[in-house]
Amino acid sequence: MTTTAPSAELLADCAPTFRHTIRRDTKAEHDALEAQFAPFMTAPERHLSWFLATQYAALGALLASRPVEAERMLSGLLLTELVGRLRFDLENRGVIAPAIKSADESLDGVAIDYLVLGSRLGTETMRRRLFADHQREAIPQYFLIGTMPELWQRHCAELNNIDVGSDRAATVVQDTKAGFAIFARAALTQA
Repeated sequence: MTTTAPSAELLADCAPTFRHTIRRDTKAEHDALEAQFAPFMTAPERHLSWFLATQYAALGALLASRPVEAERMLSGLLLTELVGRLRFDLENRGVIAPAIKSADESLDGVAIDYLVLGSRLGTETMRRRLFADHQREAIPQYFLIGTMPELWQRHCAELNNIDVGSDRAATVVQDTKAGFAIFARAALTQA
């Protein structure tokens, strides 16, 4: 039996898109942040205020790090809504979350979208696992927004339109890492 080598066109179709590249290139930061949140996942009731305060500080810093042309961000309204819900949740718990410094320069809107929209997927998983037996009114408002699948799909299409290896790709990866660092700082600040 003879096999033929795949054509260059077929191989190009199998090449990783920027969506896969950004995930791979920020995996270490993502995994480190998940490790920081492990205490919350282990003992959610004990660490819930800390988790909410961390999210509030980090998302507030991301909001302050938006680019001037933020109207092109898919997550702009969602980000504002999340910060408002977290403020409400913290006020109900009597918690004051220390603010953290935003990025030194504006972060790319696609990087912020990646962090915000991607975090909704993780938050929904947490909600199902940690609050499955809770009445809706007993669940913090932050957990009740959902995953925003239509925004995530639009974001994935936007990621796939960025050329792997381009300057834009490098900027988005760098700014995504900076965003993960904001979350890491927020977690330490709330401790």
